[in-house]
Amino acid sequence: MRSRRTWVDVLGPVFGLLAAALIVYALVYLLWIEPFYQGESYRSFDRAGRGFTIGSGWESQEVTENVEGSFGELEIRNVSGPIRIEAWNQDYVQVHYIKQARSSRYLEEFEIEIESRGRRLSIRPVYRRIAGSPFGSVSFDLKVPSSIVEIRANNISGDIGIENMGPGVVQVLETVSGRIETERSADLRAKSISGSINFAFAGKTLDINATSGRVHGEILSLDPGGSVEIDTISGAVDLEVFSALDADLKLQSVSGSISCDFPVRVIEQKRTKLEGTVGDGTVPFEVKTVSGRISLSR
Repeated sequence: MRSRRTWVDVLGPVFGLLAAALIVYALVYLLWIEPFYQGESYRSFDRAGRGFTIGSGWESQEVTENVEGSFGELEIRNVSGPIRIEAWNQDYVQVHYIKQARSSRYLEEFEIEIESRGRRLSIRPVYRRIAGSPFGSVSFDLKVPSSIVEIRANNISGDIGIENMGPGVVQVLETVSGRIETERSADLRAKSISGSINFAFAGKTLDINATSGRVHGEILSLDPGGSVEIDTISGAVDLEVFSALDADLKLQSVSGSISCDFPVRVIEQKRTKLEGTVGDGTVPFEVKTVSGRISLSR
């Protein structure tokens, strides 16, 4: 028997979106940073990922550190400002960052901690005082060697960009307010509350979650035994998928259309829902959105 949608199914995601917005506002307020942009002083890398925009009125400090070691895992956290990570052909990690604060005294209130433990390298800003002083922002621009096989990047207010990585690098990318862009990933988990997610994936497990923002991705391959799960509340989902897909397909939108270029053995189909199998139907492949279309193309 086909289940009927109740008011909980519709209002639940709406309340979820409102709760997420309140979380963003609370984080911004508690950290004493202006939401998403700091006027003309906010720093970010451009859409090509090259260079930083430097505004006026704030004190800044620019530092480059080279970290020697055979690292396999990179963990980086930030509070305000972008994170950019790029592969290169050197055998060490280059950490370039620009700190910024409203005065030289506030600039000294936080430092950048770079800590290595075995094959893990961790990077984060450390604030000496939390209450009573404005936080500063940091723009991170990292270059990493081919020995890196796992990247974990966590941000509160700022973009995350991963470029030129080789195949087989697992990525866990999360930001509260900012877009996520990664050109190539093995297993990928990406989450943004306010911002778009753009990715290219070739691995086993793909898990994407966006509250307010468009999702665009290329699924270049999918390992046997893998899975795809993509959830959004407000935003379209556009996927380009390799032609030899074998999937147990479940596409559902509350208020958006669904299109699929693949031949599907249909179990259930209507304007906002499509269930069926593609190929052998061996891989769970689920996409859900509340407000936005779903497009699956070859």
